[in-house]
Amino acid sequence: MKIFKQKEKNFINNIKSYLQSREEENAELINLSVKEIINDVKLHGDSALIKYTKKFDNVNLIKSEILIPRKMRDKNKANIDKKIMKSFEMAINNITKFHKQQMPQNYELEENKLRTGSFWKAIDSVGLYVPGGKAAYPSSLLMNVIPAKVAGVKRIIVTTPCIKGIINPYVAALLDILEIEEVYQIGGAQAIAALAYGTETIKPINKIFGPGNAYVASAKKQVFGKVGIDLIAGPSEIIVVADEDNNPDWVASDLIAQAEHDEKAQSILITNNEIFSKEVLTRISILVERLPKKEIILKSISNFGAILILDNFDNAAEIINLIGPEHLHLQNKEADNIFKKINNAGSIFIGPYSPEVFGDYIVGTNHILPTFGSAKFSSGLGVLDFMTRTSYVYMNKDNYLQLSDHVVDMTTVEKLEGHKLSVTIRQKDKK
Repeated sequence: MKIFKQKEKNFINNIKSYLQSREEENAELINLSVKEIINDVKLHGDSALIKYTKKFDNVNLIKSEILIPRKMRDKNKANIDKKIMKSFEMAINNITKFHKQQMPQNYELEENKLRTGSFWKAIDSVGLYVPGGKAAYPSSLLMNVIPAKVAGVKRIIVTTPCIKGIINPYVAALLDILEIEEVYQIGGAQAIAALAYGTETIKPINKIFGPGNAYVASAKKQVFGKVGIDLIAGPSEIIVVADEDNNPDWVASDLIAQAEHDEKAQSILITNNEIFSKEVLTRISILVERLPKKEIILKSISNFGAILILDNFDNAAEIINLIGPEHLHLQNKEADNIFKKINNAGSIFIGPYSPEVFGDYIVGTNHILPTFGSAKFSSGLGVLDFMTRTSYVYMNKDNYLQLSDHVVDMTTVEKLEGHKLSVTIRQKDKK
């Protein structure tokens, strides 16, 4: 892990430079490849999906099985552990309760019979991308589907790559519990293209959600405008704030948990004690030995991990706001004071018994969050992402007469004669 000490020269600038080192390599090559895939799907529809499914997933897909057959879904979900399903059912309950609180209110204003208002409606159709390549994440299915259902979306479809024709059994079971019937066994950039433009089998949707690799992220960027997208989520990241009174094993495990996701994940420790930071590093090297994703963790920690050693925690919030992390875990004694000053973080976990992993799975908050500092201007996934807001105006003749001259004055300033005409043409009736 790279170590930065507050007392050193150019402390903040050095941190900024280090954070930028995670930017995606070979982005241009990826974008060109993705553009070709999107155009191919637009031109050749299902046949392009079949070609890329063979190429990337090693599946000899036939047209009638692009929509996953019921027999295949039932066969795969037969391998689930019922005890584990109870945990997923608890998560469904908690995620639903949390997201129901996000439902917005419609409103209407009335003055002298002039009515203005605003109402919210669910998006007609959404497509949810569920990864199924190197790893399958049933929890991400919950984080996407549940707010969509709470919002009232009528058509929710799922695409997920089925490597060698196998769908994750827990994904299969949860799709049934969540009553999602339209599920397609396609992945990658070709799935995003199909959602945006449609094929003979897949009817296009209005907005795309869900995480994916660099190719999926590039495809989402390229189809934006034709359809909406949720956000471009990069590799996972966390800042853990801890002091010498914290348990170094616990802190080490919290940093490891994020590093496990991806070689480009970023785990940062902020502390005021250099000796404690060395203890955490030692515990990481010991704890990682027992983990199957040891190589990924060590590459992440080595290449992108960081320790920020502050003189004290007085400006910890300022540094955190500068970084804008996806996850923030405040474990130190001054956690409550720092929490009050945080403006830029995707999700915050407070206290030593609140590890971020609980947010990934069970407590109800959404784990699809802004990364790469985008928490400075965006939020984690929620119900409002699956809705649109429309305003309306009702005016009678008296309202028109009261306001028309004001509008004429303003159109004159902006030299929009067509706008002015729309007002003055009605003034011929003025009495």
